Formats: sequence, C-alpha cells, structure tokens
Amino acid sequence: MLKYDNIKSTDDKHLMRTYSRLPALFVQGAGCSLWDNRGNEYLDMLAGIAVCALGHCHPAVVAAITRQAQQLIHTSNILLTAPQAQLAARLCQISGMDRVFFSGCGATANECAIKIAKKHGNTKRPDGDYEIIALHRSFHGRTLGAISATGQRKYQRPFEPIVPGFVHIEANNVEELRDAFSHKVAAILLEPIMGEGGVLELTEEFLLEAQSLCQKHDALLMLDEVQCGMGRTGKWFAFQHYGLKPDVLVLAKALGGGVPIGATLAAGKAADILEPGDHGSTFGGNPLACSTALAVIDTIEHQDLLDRATDMGAILSAGLAAMGFEVSGKGLMIGAKHSEPIAKDLVKKCFENKLIINATDEHYLRFVPPLIVNEVQIAQALGTLATVMGIPAPVLPTVGVRWTATAHTLHDVLSIDDLSKAQIEEVLDMAAFSKDRRKKSPAIITAVENRTVAMVFEKQSLRTRVSFESAIRELGGQAIHLGKGDIAMGSREPIKDVAQNLSRWCNLIVARLYWQKHLVELAQYADVPVINALTEWEHPCQALADMQTIQESFGQDKVKITYVGDGNNVARSLAKLATRLGYPFTICGPENFRLEPIEGLAQTSDLEEGLDGASVVYTDVWVSMGDEHEQDHRLKVFEPYQVNGKVMDLASKDAIFLHCLPARRGFEVTDEVIDGPQSKVVDQAENRFHAQKALIQKVLGL
Repeated sequence: MLKYDNIKSTDDKHLMRTYSRLPALFVQGAGCSLWDNRGNEYLDMLAGIAVCALGHCHPAVVAAITRQAQQLIHTSNILLTAPQAQLAARLCQISGMDRVFFSGCGATANECAIKIAKKHGNTKRPDGDYEIIALHRSFHGRTLGAISATGQRKYQRPFEPIVPGFVHIEANNVEELRDAFSHKVAAILLEPIMGEGGVLELTEEFLLEAQSLCQKHDALLMLDEVQCGMGRTGKWFAFQHYGLKPDVLVLAKALGGGVPIGATLAAGKAADILEPGDHGSTFGGNPLACSTALAVIDTIEHQDLLDRATDMGAILSAGLAAMGFEVSGKGLMIGAKHSEPIAKDLVKKCFENKLIINATDEHYLRFVPPLIVNEVQIAQALGTLATVMGIPAPVLPTVGVRWTATAHTLHDVLSIDDLSKAQIEEVLDMAAFSKDRRKKSPAIITAVENRTVAMVFEKQSLRTRVSFESAIRELGGQAIHLGKGDIAMGSREPIKDVAQNLSRWCNLIVARLYWQKHLVELAQYADVPVINALTEWEHPCQALADMQTIQESFGQDKVKITYVGDGNNVARSLAKLATRLGYPFTICGPENFRLEPIEGLAQTSDLEEGLDGASVVYTDVWVSMGDEHEQDHRLKVFEPYQVNGKVMDLASKDAIFLHCLPARRGFEVTDEVIDGPQSKVVDQAENRFHAQKALIQKVLGL
C-alpha cells in the first residue's frame, strides 16, 4: 500500500515548491467522492477547482479516454483528425461562435485570446491600438501574458516587467469603464463571474455597456469562462444569461472533465485574425482530449445537468445564506463571504472532517462541486461546515426537479408496464441520441464501468443476443452468455438459486425465457436488475426498438399503428407502449387471437377497417414459441391476413412496414413487401441495439 510519509517526502524532495498541499494522499475517486490511501472517504465540493464537472472517473470520461487511447492519442496539428473537428463544431453549435483554437489549458487559451487582441489592435492603426482592459481581482492564468492581464499584484510582482498594454479597472464600475475606453483599446477581457476574486458576478449593466463600448470603438469583447463555462452556471456559458455575443470566448477546466484542454473561440471579425504561422500548440486539440471533451458535452446535455446545476445551486445557496454567509454566483459556482476572516481556517477544519472546499482569501469560501452533486451530498457538506463553525445545520429548501437523467431510476424491466411514460420517452430519447452519435467517428460512448451482464437465454436468438452483447461491449461491460445447457434453470437447479448466485457475480441479468412466470420468479430472488429480453407474454425491448423506428419515420406525430395477425407477445408490448404514448393502435386479426382489453387499443377482424389511415403496418410470425402444436390450424386461420401488396394499399400512402424478424416469407408477409421500399425491418433490427443500450444505461443509473 502507498504510504503518505513516503510519497510526501518524495514530493518535497523532487517537485518545485509551488503548492501548499493538504495533508492526505489521494488514490481513488468516484462521483463526488475521493479516497485517501487509508481508505478515508472525502466529499469533494471543489471538483479539482471546477474541472471535474461530471465528478471523478465518470463512466463517460473513462470510456472516452479508454476507447480513444486504443485508437489514436496524438498526431500533431499538421495532420487532420476527426475528434478535433467534431469538438470544434460542437462548441460552435452550443456557443454561437464561428471558429476554435485548441490549447492545453486555460492560461494558454487566454494567451491565444491576448494575441488575437494584440493583432487586432495593431491592424486598427500602424501605431498600435493594443491596450486591453481587464479588471482588478481578476485571474486569467499564470503564463506571463495571462498574469499581466490578471488584476492581482501578488501574482505579478515576482515576474516584472510584465507584458505592457493592460489597463485595470474596478469590476461593475460603469463610469470607470467608460473612462477607460478610447481608440487605443483593442479589447476588454472579462470573467462574467470572477472565480479567484471571490465568485464576484459582473452586473448585467456592466457587461452590456462593455459590449456597447466595444462596438463603438472597434474593440473585441473577450470573455474568460475558463471557470464559469461549460454548464456551471446553469447555462452552457455565463454570457448566455445576459444575451451577450462575445467576439472571443475562452474555455478550459470542465471542458475536458479532468483531461487537460483549453479552447479559444472566436466569432465574426475575430475568427479570421490569426493566420498560418501566427499561433500554434503541440498538444492542443489532440484526439484524446477532444474525444473526452465530446463525451463531457454529450453527458452534460443528455443528463440535463444544466437544469440540475440551477436546481442544486439554489439549494446550496439557500443553505449557505441560512448559515449567515453573504452568497454570490450562479448555479453551482457559489461564493460564500463571512464577515470574519475565518475562511482559510474553515477549509482546514472541514478537510479534517473529510470535506473538501476552498477559500479564495480570508473571507470567501468557494463552492464549485461536480454538476452531478445531489441534495444529500449538499446537506452533508453544509452539515459538516456547520459542525466546524459550531452552529446548527441549516434546513434546506426543496426545488422542483426539472432534470430527468436520474429522476426515474429503473430496476427490473419485465414488462412495458414496468416503464412509466416518462421513462419510455427517456429510453427512446437516449436510443435516438446513441444512434446519432454512433454514426460519427469515433463514437462517443458511456461506459458500464466494466460491469458484468449475465445473459440467460433459454431460447436462442440472433438479433437479441448480438444486439445485447454489442451494446454491452460498446458500453464497456462484459456479457456472459448462458444457454439452456449451461443453467437448466428450473430443472437442474431452482430458479431461486440461479438468481441469488448470479446476483453475487454480475451487475445485471438479461433473460430470454419461455415463460413470464419464470422471469418474475427470477426477478423476485435476484438482487440486481433483470431485463426481459423476451418471454411468451411480452417483448418490451422489441417494442422500444419499434417505436424508435416509427419516430424516425414520422417524428413525434401520433400516427396510427396497425398490427396484422396474431395478438402475441410483441403485439402486447407494442400496444401497451404505443397507447401509453398516445398513438392510435389497432390489432387486425382473427377474433380468437386477440389481446386482452387495453385502454386505447382497438381490435377488429376487418382488414379495410383496421388499415384505414394506418401509417404503420406491422406483422409477426403466425407460429411462435409455445404455439408449435397449433401450426396447421394457425396457418389456415391467418392465411387471409398475409401482408402483401394489396394489403399495404389499404393503408396510407406513406405507410411503412415493420416485422420483428425472423420472417416466414410467403406466409405472414410476401417478398415484395418485406424487401420493398416501405419496409423498415433492417432499421428495426439496428434499433434493437440502440434501444437496449439505452435501457441498460437507464437500469444501471448511468
């Protein structure tokens, strides 16, 4: 085991003495927690100084790093790679900017911005209108140009002479701002929320006046959102709260989720100022960092972490205010000012009580926790802070939960009935998102953290097995296929024993069984979630893939779906799902082969009636599992319900054809239909992968 004393002495001996470290050796992290070498767990409300926006070792970050490291890590910027171009496009999309330059950190990203401003100023007049206005108490990094822009003399004195041309004014002083502007000003560099300055928020009046003056004097409005950007304030970028449009935007920290990366975004005239040879970066925009940043953006967006930052920030702010602090900031970038100079002492005492927070000076505490922080962790943090202050813990308010990524935790999915309407919509949304991202190379994935999934298959299958195993592998997990001969569940050993043993070895069970009652028993005794991959009663995964296919064809239009033939397990699951979402659903088949009544379901024996106005025509095999003894009778009864060209003509002109496969061509469907232009059966098969992948993510709470 690593020993603190050994590592501390090595650190003291061989590293330059630029940091004062807190007394612990950290060896592991997950979510909002860090562990030291002695096994002590710390609640981290600092997130690597606003870097680990998704928490420590988030599955999406780990998976992106792992996958990209196996493909391509570095090439230099002489060569073209996909992740850099894709990340640039994504950043421009969410910011409204035009072009991006990638660097290694926030300071070097600010250096790029300063060079853009200097060149712009020198272009304005040959004499050089190169002044850059910045703010007292600001912080822009520790490179020579960045500390020259930084409005704190303590960082500048040891390294004078600093870079000339910077003019510093007081934050939020509109008159001083106006006085500072002239034709000599090339740009103004502002942090919308000043992190090192005590989480001081610039006023809307000050920011809008800065924008107006820049336009008047042909200067660039440059916003440093290294700390306040990437969702921390409840929007992608703090400037979006005010309706601003910067000329230059600087990002870093949370963009890489822990992997070093900086980005300088520019719009309009600023986007084309730098030319070949003007600037460069050896490591900037390397495939590893850009792939990770793409995963961070995808996760923030898809898990609704912008809304979550607002909601959790409101709780944290209210709690701090109730404890007597003067609170500032937005979202989950919060400053807490105490009237007494005790902030740094509080940080030390909190650390002794396994809470990590930060002080920017003797009066200001800074809270920049991961965006995934929850109410329980906020209460724990404030409780610890209250304890070291010797005051009662605050009573925290509740907020209306708007973020949905973790609002509907799933467990067993044995039937469509186990999914609420909101959960169905979440799974379908995630499936569509997965499919879209997978088309782009390299695919952005969310890991199952090397979790093991037991695939218990009494009944063999091509599509179910391959689509599930592929989804599990792409999520970073391991699938173990257990066929009938491997388990002989219910005969060689009781279902109860199988369930309890698999629960100790695996994190999830995917079961494709003959009988629903056996699936229910398996779930009853299993301590891990169980997903129904098919029984004689339901096929929920197929229904989710079917609905994804329908929505790809018709968007959110609630088109009529007609299922022709046997009211079997597939029909039942799809009928439940479709009616839950508000789709008109009709089963058209023999009277003795219909489903039990379902609210919103119509059933008829008349093909013309059933197919009138239908945009989706669906059929399945007439003789399926458990029905083999009725084969001759079924083939005769269902013969009039074969889906052929004439039957498709009874539906709407834009109708699509669906079949879950395998198909018995010439029986329930003809070649002209299943191979025709209206057929979407291959899309259905592809969507099994995406629907099941999304369902696994929801069930495991990822």
